Amino acid sequence: MIVSLSIPEELLGRFDEVLSSKGFRSRSDAMREAIRSFVDEADWESSDGENQLVITTVYDEHGPRGELSTLQHRYEEIRMMLHLHLEKGQCMELFIARGSNAVLREILGKLRRIKGVRSIRFISTATGIH
Repeated sequence: MIVSLSIPEELLGRFDEVLSSKGFRSRSDAMREAIRSFVDEADWESSDGENQLVITTVYDEHGPRGELSTLQHRYEEIRMMLHLHLEKGQCMELFIARGSNAVLREILGKLRRIKGVRSIRFISTATGIH
């Protein structure tokens, strides 16, 4: 399907710079990716629906490893965990989770309450149309 857009020249110029620097082959490829992100964000914000999350947590080496492992066993939505050693004394736990938005939000809430977790970041990808 072809869609026509009106975009200010300055914004289009910046868009072209960014898509080139990120390796997109065309404006269409970059626009499809931008639209997917826009829709994914809206899906994540809705109370219904399902998502896939990649969650990273950073914590001190002698931190909450046991609590993180317990969380993995409590939620079947957490499909995988990967432990990484960062700089001396710092660790990262990478979670891959898939499930209802409500349960994924619950998991994020529990992670935020674990003492010793210094940073939590996540990327959500709706499981709907792509």
